[in-house]
Amino acid sequence: MADLLNLGTSALLSIQQAISTTGHNISNVNTEGYSRQRVNLDTLPAQFLGGSYIGNGVTVDSVERFYDQFLSQEVRSRTSAHAESQTFYALSSRLDGVLADPAVGLAPVLDSFFSAVQDVTNNPGSLPERAALMGEAQVLADRFHYLDNNFRSIDAELNGRIEAAVSDINALSDGIAGLNRQIVEATAQSGGQPPNDLLDARGQLVQQLSEKINVTTFSQSDGSINVVIGSGQSLVVGFNAEQLQTASNPYDGTQVMVGSASPSGSVTDLSRFLNGGELGALLDFREQMLDPARNQLGLLATGISATFNAQHHLGQDLDGQLGGDFFLPLEAASSAHPGNSGLSSVNPTISDATALTGDEYSLRFDSGQWTLTNLTTRASQTGPGPFSVDGLTIDVSGAPQDGDAFTIEPTQQGAALFSVVLSRPENFAAASPLRSQDALGNTGSSTLSGLTVTDTVGLPLAGAITLTFNPDALGAGVPGFDVAGMAGGPLAYDPLSEGNGKTFSLAGFEFTLSGEPDTGDEISIENNTNGSGDNRNALSLAGLQTSRELMGGTASYQDTYGRLVADIAVQTRQAETSSATEGVLLEQAVASRDSVSGVNLDEEAANLIRFQQAYQAAAQMIAVADELFQTLLSATRR
Repeated sequence: MADLLNLGTSALLSIQQAISTTGHNISNVNTEGYSRQRVNLDTLPAQFLGGSYIGNGVTVDSVERFYDQFLSQEVRSRTSAHAESQTFYALSSRLDGVLADPAVGLAPVLDSFFSAVQDVTNNPGSLPERAALMGEAQVLADRFHYLDNNFRSIDAELNGRIEAAVSDINALSDGIAGLNRQIVEATAQSGGQPPNDLLDARGQLVQQLSEKINVTTFSQSDGSINVVIGSGQSLVVGFNAEQLQTASNPYDGTQVMVGSASPSGSVTDLSRFLNGGELGALLDFREQMLDPARNQLGLLATGISATFNAQHHLGQDLDGQLGGDFFLPLEAASSAHPGNSGLSSVNPTISDATALTGDEYSLRFDSGQWTLTNLTTRASQTGPGPFSVDGLTIDVSGAPQDGDAFTIEPTQQGAALFSVVLSRPENFAAASPLRSQDALGNTGSSTLSGLTVTDTVGLPLAGAITLTFNPDALGAGVPGFDVAGMAGGPLAYDPLSEGNGKTFSLAGFEFTLSGEPDTGDEISIENNTNGSGDNRNALSLAGLQTSRELMGGTASYQDTYGRLVADIAVQTRQAETSSATEGVLLEQAVASRDSVSGVNLDEEAANLIRFQQAYQAAAQMIAVADELFQTLLSATRR
């Protein structure tokens, strides 16, 4: 009876454990990160009796967790990629909406500004048109400020989200390290049996971590795992968790960087090693979209200011004065690393705004030489300085030490600083400082056209310049114009071969002569007094709207802004496609993992019925053993 009772008891206890495990599965069907468990039963060692081996029943060998490391790593990888693409798309959509929206974008106000310039061209002496131009110029400046403020607002939001993501990563890493300790201790206490629920809890924390940053795990022999994030930065090693830190960017105090604290207390920037997940998207968006967009918008502001001012300087206002600055002249900025130990300084100046690219540069001193590196193209040059690159002149001075570093930002502050400095409508220089006039006694058909000022150094003229046609101006039979009133003559001009037009460039101005002059015909060039109806410089200013002045002579103002909008739109579209693709891949990865680890209620219900029947049979076995034992006791009482 004892053997039968032991058989029934072992079956009852084992099946009870199987029922409990099945119930545990059913209870956690909706628990995130739970892995289905199964009781593995094993036969107890048989006993040799009467020449045969007699079975001793069943025992619970282990409780197995259905878990596939490779499928789980695929889910984590896809989770990280999806979180990254989703975050990047959400941010890029906002940036795209700001730049491309006609109601808040730059293109409409730029059109309105040049339309106002054209109105002054049509009526150069009218103060109302000039006042309207001043108003449109201020609207243009306000729109630059509005866009820049939006960029700064997004940047400030990035700072907050980066700090929150780092805080979450640190909390999750602490949790993983703590569970590592519990798992190792529980495994040792159980004689090597894995604590399945603790393993699931740790796996769920790793899964949550993958939403924040790209994660790779490495299993250790004691049951713990090491966690590596990004491109190889250790986060959890055994029971120890590395704490990420946030700190102000040493070159730009308005931006937060992510790093690790050194023994000295300083923070080493790790941003280049961090990728994937929400944090990777935030860092990538700032580097790949937001900062370049600010630089390109600043490039446009700097280019408009420089080129419009340059042409305005060549004109004359209603008071007869040469044109001054219409917009505030903008200059390049630089930042020194706070760790610089030398006494060096850097002075970047914009030598040619039309050659600016919008890129930023780093300047570092090592081994007695400065190295200037374009942070976009990575092109570099080394030398003692000064450096000339992409419309910039960078002077270095002082006594540098190895490791001294600077960042040069030629255009980042351009949109924020763009402003109108012309104070009076009368000061708009619509006229040209010079005009030409034919002598009344001329008998030929010569004309002077296209009189354009190129340099105002010699203006106003001390007196009129007179061009007199002379068939022998440059020798017998060599015709041309004698020049009086300035150096530079005579001017070779042959009416027979050059009558369709020949352009001359003298000190500070250009013009074209055409036609057939007679001997002694005179043309004078003089200061443009009482030129309120002159619109020649205004025409040149209006022409800047479509003239390819920027990006090395390849883009107009509208082209430059259009390229910025197009680049943002393309990257936004790519991010949208990537987000949708990663969402599908994540769903597929989760489905593959759940096919192994997920709880199937139909299967569990079938198991529950099967175990219930086995439990009832085991209980009946014990009842039979009890009845036989009672019968035996009754028989021995007689």
